[in-house]
Amino acid sequence: MTPASSRLLPAALVALFAAVAFVGVALWRLSNDLRDRGQVDAQNAATLQLVLGEVTRLRIEQSSGTQGPQALLTKLRTFAPLIASSRTTEPDFKNAQKEMDAILRALQTLGTDAWKPISERLATLKPEKDFDEIKWLLEAGVRIDHEAGLLVLKEVLLGRRLPTPRLRWFAADCLTRHDRPLAQTLLRQVLMTESSRGFNPDRASAYPGAVIPDPAAMSNTGFNNYVVAYLRTEDPKVDDTLLMVIGRTEHDAVTIQECVKALGEHRCAAASEAIEKLYWHPPLQQENPIFLNYCLDALVEIRGKAARAFLEAALAKVTTEAVQRRIEFLLNKIK
Repeated sequence: MTPASSRLLPAALVALFAAVAFVGVALWRLSNDLRDRGQVDAQNAATLQLVLGEVTRLRIEQSSGTQGPQALLTKLRTFAPLIASSRTTEPDFKNAQKEMDAILRALQTLGTDAWKPISERLATLKPEKDFDEIKWLLEAGVRIDHEAGLLVLKEVLLGRRLPTPRLRWFAADCLTRHDRPLAQTLLRQVLMTESSRGFNPDRASAYPGAVIPDPAAMSNTGFNNYVVAYLRTEDPKVDDTLLMVIGRTEHDAVTIQECVKALGEHRCAAASEAIEKLYWHPPLQQENPIFLNYCLDALVEIRGKAARAFLEAALAKVTTEAVQRRIEFLLNKIK
């Protein structure tokens, strides 16, 4: 190294460090500016929503001739059945949905002042007769007073309030959107303590405070909807929960079928033996081809090519054409 180059090297290093420091400071300032701008944008968006909600509320009050929450609840009662009816034309449906969005937004601007009128209205409605209106009131409630609204949804899902299966399924969906961890916990409890045959008090002992749901909230059909709703919550404990469900004799075939399908899609190795057992000994010993094919699909999803021995054994004993075709298809798939 020449004397000239040895003198230039320290200077170059100093310049390099200065450049790196400059870039670092610039990036730090840019990050802070973006964060501050994001906060300002969020505040502006929240303010805009409040203004929009207030303007919407005034419009609805003027059109209804009344003021306050009652005007909004009257409009909600008008549009709720239009959204649900199959007779509503496409333009009318879109208009009704637009109006319902506006009503919910306007109710949010009233805040907790709207909670009492909503609670009083809910107390007068019948779950089976007024399902559509109740559904939107529950949605409005959780937006207006988050904690109080969640408590009502919890009571509905557990079958203690406004008892009907349809509202329980809606409550599960609404809770998943507004408080996913709570929905996970409650739906896990439902699957562990209930079945299409009813409530099992012995299993409920694992859940302090668990009480028997209202008889009107129970149904001997459609229990599989709780499995579907539970899967939407993406609970980390989902596979363990479904494994316990398929191991219990009180559950109906459709509910077990939903569990088998999900466990296969999750490639849950721990479920492999239980699903094989279900194939050979289906619920009520009824060889339903649809149920058996779900078991076959799940085993192939889990075991892959290792499922060949099972498929060949099943093919040798198959008694229905639909199942035979499925086994042959799966054997060819993993070839």
